[in-house]
Amino acid sequence: MTKTISSFFTLGFLSLVFNSAMAFSEAQGDAENGKNLYQTCVACHGDKGQGNDAMQAPSLAGQYTWYLSMQLDNYNAGKRGTQAGDTAGMQMVPMAKLVADEKAKADVLAYIATFEVEAAAKPELDADTLRNGNRQYTSQCAACHGNNAKGNEALKSPNLTTLSADYLTRQLQNYKAGIRGYHQDDKYGRQMRMMANTISNDKNLKDIVSFIQTLDK
Repeated sequence: MTKTISSFFTLGFLSLVFNSAMAFSEAQGDAENGKNLYQTCVACHGDKGQGNDAMQAPSLAGQYTWYLSMQLDNYNAGKRGTQAGDTAGMQMVPMAKLVADEKAKADVLAYIATFEVEAAAKPELDADTLRNGNRQYTSQCAACHGNNAKGNEALKSPNLTTLSADYLTRQLQNYKAGIRGYHQDDKYGRQMRMMANTISNDKNLKDIVSFIQTLDK
């Protein structure tokens, strides 16, 4: 009897490990298939995920898979891209639906994860901009995004260092205007909207963004 129970628990444990391994493997996605799916993204985000300010499309290279997954889910759930004035977000909604299936999403994200961040020259800021940007960022952003602006998965805070100044500026303005972070079920978006509204003026916003551009990617 004892041997039977022991065998039962052993088989159960092995089954749990096997199923967990399978789930982990599936979550990683098939980058080769993801490459095919990503072709619909190239026009806006670029063939290397470098983004395009003219298309209001952010860089995807270097961004965390969990964050990109969360944003795709937000688009598909109507938590983002449905507010008047969010032209780029509205354009993204039908694109997100192309990878609404969990496997398709995992595959395209697996391919995006292969992208490397392109090197870019850091801006040379005047002393006042650098000092104020550092001060404002430290007091208002660092608690969630970290001193290096690399983000924090536990707080669902993305990496900011790979995003262009144009994109960061627009998103902060969108949060402040209620164009983003408006949905009652978008917990982290609503938190970010609240934080964006603590930025007291345009100069501080601009200096924060400029400071982020000086950090290592």
